[in-house]
Amino acid sequence: MNKVLLLALNDLRLTLRERASFLWMLLFPVALMWFFGQVGGGDSGLPKITLTVVDRDGGFLARALVAQLADESVQLREIAPAALATAKDKVRTLTIPEGFTAKALAGEQQTLRIEREEKADRDFSRAADVNLLRAVTRTLGLLVEMNAAGKLPPRATPAAAAAELARLAARPRLVSVAVSTAGQGRPVPAGMAQSVPGILTMMVLMMTVIYGGVFLTIERREGMLRRQVSLPLSRPALILGKLAGRLLLAALQVAMLLAAGRFLFGLDFGRSPAGLALLLAAYAFCVAGLATFCGAVFRTPEQASAVGWIVSMVMAALGGCWWPSELMPRWLWRAAHVFPTAWAMDAFHALISFGRGIEGVLLPAAVLLGFGVVFGGLGARFLKPA
Repeated sequence: MNKVLLLALNDLRLTLRERASFLWMLLFPVALMWFFGQVGGGDSGLPKITLTVVDRDGGFLARALVAQLADESVQLREIAPAALATAKDKVRTLTIPEGFTAKALAGEQQTLRIEREEKADRDFSRAADVNLLRAVTRTLGLLVEMNAAGKLPPRATPAAAAAELARLAARPRLVSVAVSTAGQGRPVPAGMAQSVPGILTMMVLMMTVIYGGVFLTIERREGMLRRQVSLPLSRPALILGKLAGRLLLAALQVAMLLAAGRFLFGLDFGRSPAGLALLLAAYAFCVAGLATFCGAVFRTPEQASAVGWIVSMVMAALGGCWWPSELMPRWLWRAAHVFPTAWAMDAFHALISFGRGIEGVLLPAAVLLGFGVVFGGLGARFLKPA
């Protein structure tokens, strides 16, 4: 066992001795995580409704209405009336007319309208209308209560009325609606929830296959593998040492990219540390077996590098590393599961995006271990000292 470990550590040392290895194993993947996380939306939560508010009134009732509009599903942007003409990205604009507070308190009907640009999404615009109606209804309810208590002008000063309205609005609501997802709904992963596991899966596969395959072909070409065979070391121990070396390489990169995802990008990897550990161990073993197989069947480092790069890119694209697999046609999604990347991404999304525990990882981990056994066994079968 000590000889197997020494072989594995020697292979890891040869890889880390390369000056470019730090760039390709850590810096480049982290840059890709950030870039695709921003392009993909930067946030895996629900998108917000954008609404620009122009308050031409400035009265306490207008300010209370704007406060009611503020909601976790709405992204409000208030601009001054003078800046309306030059303001950009006014997808939806609500203008509160001048004299709104005084006329509403005097009993005059007021009309509020959200103006939309042509590019505005219709569903989001309807949602903005509903949110405005909800804010108006809440504000009217508070005004009815204040009027019954005699706390509206002219029986109260505007300042006192504003303070009372704010106090009433801050009370806990007597009726609340609890919303939950029914059935087996699957939101599409986005932002860092897609880019971090996707780039981790792709780059660990790519670097392990390329470095692992290249160094194994170099060892065979330069006679290093033949000399290792002449040592007091059995062939199974030699194969295990080569497999373990590629396993250490994959595990090292997994650990670095996992730390980057957690501490640089703040990604929550789910509620099951055991499930995450099982997934990562199974995937590292899978790519180690694949790298051993590539090093055994290719004759030159150039072949191992070129084919390893192409195979990794194809597996990453079809396996859901570049984009969520939920966007793919269902037949293509099923066909992509001939690749280990698809199983790895299924398990990552089960933990990160769908809130599942270790039960969501068991099948993908078993399949990944199966891939590792098959490729590792083929690598042992075809690996020749020269």
